[in-house]
Amino acid sequence: MMTTEQISDDAKAILLLCGHFGGKDDVGAAPLDIRDYNELSEWLVGRKWRPADLLSTEGAAALEDAFFPLEPARVKKLLARGAAMAFALEKWLNKGLWVLCRSDNEYPQRVRMHLKRNAPPVLFGAGNRALLEQGGLAVVGSRNVDPLGEHFAASVSERCAQQGFAIVSGGARGVDSIAMNSALESAGKVIGVLADSLLRTSVSGACRDAFRDDRLVLLSPYNPEAGFNVGNAMGRNKLIYALADFAVVVSSDFKSGGTWAGAEEELKRDGGRMVFVRSGEDVPRGNSELLKLGAKAFPEEAMFGDVREALKSQGNANRDEEPVSAPAYAEISESKPAMIRESPAIPSIAPLPASIYDAVRPLLLNALTSPKTAAELAKELNVKRPQVDEWMKTAIRTGEVTAMKKPLRYVRNTAQYLSI
Repeated sequence: MMTTEQISDDAKAILLLCGHFGGKDDVGAAPLDIRDYNELSEWLVGRKWRPADLLSTEGAAALEDAFFPLEPARVKKLLARGAAMAFALEKWLNKGLWVLCRSDNEYPQRVRMHLKRNAPPVLFGAGNRALLEQGGLAVVGSRNVDPLGEHFAASVSERCAQQGFAIVSGGARGVDSIAMNSALESAGKVIGVLADSLLRTSVSGACRDAFRDDRLVLLSPYNPEAGFNVGNAMGRNKLIYALADFAVVVSSDFKSGGTWAGAEEELKRDGGRMVFVRSGEDVPRGNSELLKLGAKAFPEEAMFGDVREALKSQGNANRDEEPVSAPAYAEISESKPAMIRESPAIPSIAPLPASIYDAVRPLLLNALTSPKTAAELAKELNVKRPQVDEWMKTAIRTGEVTAMKKPLRYVRNTAQYLSI
């Protein structure tokens, strides 16, 4: 169970700025939304500060002369909510919840890479956090779903569960709950991204066994005790796609509702997830219209064979080149060099790197998605410890890696605005 001592000063500052702590939290200043926080984050980066620096005397004084679009008085009021935050955190953590902020190394890399500046500053959750990096199939759809849609959602989720392929969904009535319950009943893994009632859901008996078996994680960017509202339901859709490898729309209205809006947004996103739809004569109009926007019909063979491989095959169809070979959960980041593709007839030759460090840099950064000691890196890369020490000096100097102390470990930096 997470304790308040395990929450970093940076994370506490972000919570004070962006968190909602309930009725006792009325200080006459609205918590920062993503846009507000990004403005403040850029101001911090310009000063080479971390969020925790705002809690110092120097930070408070600097706010008086700040020129970012946010009013300094608003920021100061939010940072003065220490008592309200402590009270709320104690309640939530004692109930088994945990909290991750964009400053944390444990913040889901899938969310950072996929949403970039739209990655929520704060995430609350319960259950097995490791599932957040494993990917899966997002199963989404309307609250009011026809019997054929119910059967489809249950069947595909059961199939994924049998193959160890996690189901990602939103926990709402209808398609979401059918998919999640079917996967859990089949001993599968589930990632639930909730728009409301995280605390109440996490302590329900329905979740107990799955939490114990590390098969379930619940996540929300909103106050764990927040009730339902349409805005939150729409806002959490992008997280569902970010945490999945593929998505299937079971049932969607046309140009109406969160399912349509989420799928349309993902289809327009650069590097978005592959979106499939249940197709056929009796599907809602929204499903057919999503095909016109670039979605693909869910392949029938996925219901009888390997779901992941069937979806990957459809995603690769009609392309002139094979995709870069990579684990299903991996995102190609800007820190990795462009892959040089080879013609079957005349192999092309990649240009030589400028130095040995440039050659091993992608391997180093890939290994440092979580903190590691120099000894652990040397073992993983099968090189001598002194060589790793030299590489780390270079990586720290270029700003690509940060050294964490007590004990000394190294971790890859993401873009600065994402790290805070």
